[in-house]
Amino acid sequence: MPTHENLAISFVHAYDDFYKPEENELPALWLLKENSSVVKRYPFPRNVTDFHELKAKITGTMPLEGVKNFEKLPRFGLTGLSSNGDYLYAGSWNAVYEIDKKNFELSRIISNNLMNDMHGIWVDENLIITTLTGKDTIVISDHDGNVIEHFTIQRDLSVHCDKTIEEIDWRFLSKQYRGATGIWHFNYVQKFDNEIWLTSRNLNSFIVVNLDTKKAFIRTMNHKTVILLHDGLRHNDEFFFTSIDGKIIIATDASIASFETREQIAEIQNFSRDMICEIIRLEETNLQRQPNWCRGIACNDDRMYVSIDGRYDTDLSFGVYGLRRDNTEIFKNRLKWEQIGDVKNLKYVTGFDLQII
Repeated sequence: MPTHENLAISFVHAYDDFYKPEENELPALWLLKENSSVVKRYPFPRNVTDFHELKAKITGTMPLEGVKNFEKLPRFGLTGLSSNGDYLYAGSWNAVYEIDKKNFELSRIISNNLMNDMHGIWVDENLIITTLTGKDTIVISDHDGNVIEHFTIQRDLSVHCDKTIEEIDWRFLSKQYRGATGIWHFNYVQKFDNEIWLTSRNLNSFIVVNLDTKKAFIRTMNHKTVILLHDGLRHNDEFFFTSIDGKIIIATDASIASFETREQIAEIQNFSRDMICEIIRLEETNLQRQPNWCRGIACNDDRMYVSIDGRYDTDLSFGVYGLRRDNTEIFKNRLKWEQIGDVKNLKYVTGFDLQII
């Protein structure tokens, strides 16, 4: 029996100043199986001329008139992952990549002018849902990149469609500062029936949008310690999150939770609460250290896989760590940049998201 599931791990990397690698295709997806480790490469258009050179592969909107080139190139690589049918879908700075799961070759680059610095993405049979993170905006497109609708979650949780953002080609705007952008900084997006669930890094909880009423509300968690919430997904009626400081948070609706902790007190029904949390600190597992970064997460049965390390100003590598719900280690592996590329001019490389394949 395999010691771990087959995994696809997306990763990103950035270079000094205005440096652009000479290669036409760059490393971006790590396929990790029981007896093999393969890194796939893909093209990453950045400026207007790049889009026109790759026009045969691009579905959606070409650059708008008057677009200027980047003053400083943003990161390269793939971000959030989603799977639907025969394809794996991956976000990037300015597009969603459709990748054939038979051979993990690029099928199409799906792009429109409301794609920028994408984090988590959601793809089903009909829709591609992305977030314009720095603008707190959810963008719903079809599989050809045509925008169906978009709406912004404002500070007071009202939902508003700002048509003026359509005049901007967000694909060619770079991030202006390090750290979380936007009011909420949406990292992960998922759709359940008529609701969109968004993980907010700045809020450390969910914001949920009802697509029928266009009303938004917060789903909170009873955090027992400092949390720097990043990615999160639903698995077996629970939510599994990563905290960038090396924690896994498992949140369960209070009405069905059964954690045998301090929750077991008299008259608990008299208190208000939403979701309650179980915390796994990676430094208390067989990893025996706090990773300098912790981002993507994938789950199957009682097994969890997270991407770790790769923060700015650290070793040019990142890892994947697998463990069970009882903290038993499944495996760990590491990808060093010197195995796949030239370290010259590279500032950082970090794992982003994971999918079981």
